[in-house]
Amino acid sequence: MSAAEPRTRLVALDALRGVAAVVVLVHHVSMTAPSVSAAYSSSANVAIFSTGWWATLSPLKILFAGPEFVLVFFVLSGFVLVLSPLRRWPWTPRSGPGTASGRGADTEPVLGAAPAHGYDWLAYYPRRIIRLSIPVIVSVALAAIWITLVPRTVTGSEGAWMAKQGSPDLGIGNLLREASIVGFTGRPDVNPPLWSLAWEMWFSLLLPVGVILAVATRRWTLTWVAVMLGVSTAGYLLGAEPLMYLPAFGLGALIAANLSTLQARSARLLERPGGTLVWGLIAVSGPVLLIAYWLARPLLSEPWNSLALALRVPGAVLIVATVALWPPVQRLLSGRLLRWLGAISFSLYLVHFPVVVTFAQLFGPEHWWWGALISVPLSLVLAQLMYRWVELPAQALATRAGAAFSAGHPRPEAATTSENPATR
Repeated sequence: MSAAEPRTRLVALDALRGVAAVVVLVHHVSMTAPSVSAAYSSSANVAIFSTGWWATLSPLKILFAGPEFVLVFFVLSGFVLVLSPLRRWPWTPRSGPGTASGRGADTEPVLGAAPAHGYDWLAYYPRRIIRLSIPVIVSVALAAIWITLVPRTVTGSEGAWMAKQGSPDLGIGNLLREASIVGFTGRPDVNPPLWSLAWEMWFSLLLPVGVILAVATRRWTLTWVAVMLGVSTAGYLLGAEPLMYLPAFGLGALIAANLSTLQARSARLLERPGGTLVWGLIAVSGPVLLIAYWLARPLLSEPWNSLALALRVPGAVLIVATVALWPPVQRLLSGRLLRWLGAISFSLYLVHFPVVVTFAQLFGPEHWWWGALISVPLSLVLAQLMYRWVELPAQALATRAGAAFSAGHPRPEAATTSENPATR
């Protein structure tokens, strides 16, 4: 690989994170429309070509697939968090005959790995915890301010989704629970998107397990894929969130563990006649699987509903794999606007929700689009400010804290390396 390739790949993955954050924003804005909110509650009476139909049951659902793109976040986090330790794993399998099955694989360091010293776990934990926690704490405080300035009221005409936002708990105990990320049970109500950050934090804390699992997946890779997809499917059937979400991180780690092999196979595929067509079909399959539940929803009943929901996980995996492995998509996602959205994606995810709800309430259900016209650009502006004044200082503090903690616990041949720049 050339020196430019890892950088291009990470830029594209970061841009994908920006796209996912925008889709989450658009989803929440659409939910302020009573007709869309009603379509989410029940598709039985959704008139074809109505606003609710376009936003939920048509192929355009991919533009409003906020909950589904959260799974893309999870796969991305599993990929980028595991990739850095794997680059410093003592010996990383080289792509070649037998690698995918674990038989007959030669070993050599890849992607500039430094196998002599391993990954600096002493620096990782304070760095990662501070990196996530400070922006989250600030976002909870900002959400509480928004709610205090414009108290939530429910009249019954706003739709089911807006009605759920009517009574957030601003008590100090609840604010502290939400700010702690892993301290709350159920879904947060002051800044609801924080529910996904709880799973991000748990995977971050369990990262050594993820790395060991990633190394294990180099043998019998397809079997591991089947196991993880089976676990996630069982999670959707049982309604067990750990089983639903943690396999998405594991599948992202699996991509990272087999990256060199997958890149080599992708390159060989593109050299063959029809290779571009195959990649095109893979690229289309990801979004289709991600929203397959909605496309088929009017025709389904349990347990088929839950099985269709479980298709989100392989859909998210295929989207991340396409961006990580197919150069044309990487080039498509390398534009300046998408790079900027990738940079502010974490901040956008954290700050947009109270803005959307506040302006939807101010304009009312009859004029929800006015709230959308204001809340979308305002959310982007606030995300840029949050990135500049909170997220970047938090990153700098996290780096210093990690270096100081590592320096206070010296290891033989220790060498601190920076975290993957695509990590959020």
